Amino acid sequence: MSKRITTRWYIGAWIVWLIALVAMFAMSRGAQASSSAPPDAVVAYVVLAIAGIVTLVMWIGALIRLGQQRAWGWFAAVLVLHLVALGIVGMVAYAIAGPDDQTEVVMRPTVT
Repeated sequence: MSKRITTRWYIGAWIVWLIALVAMFAMSRGAQASSSAPPDAVVAYVVLAIAGIVTLVMWIGALIRLGQQRAWGWFAAVLVLHLVALGIVGMVAYAIAGPDDQTEVVMRPTVT
């Protein structure tokens, strides 16, 4: 996956996750008297789960791409920041200043 795809999807899914988390807490707080969660809170929980899966997949894709590029400093930074719950910081830094995608071009020699 390219840097552009992984960073945009990761940051977008993180924002959706944050909005769903706030919505879930707001809906759950209003329904504290009943023993079951309101249906809206369940929908917010499902959105949380899907956004979490998307962020995980994009993070792994970014790590694979960084490994393929042999950008080990960026690889370690994105890995460690995510493991200490600062994944969004690492991915934003990678989006802004990380190594650009390199495409390999193979030229076939001409025979004369």
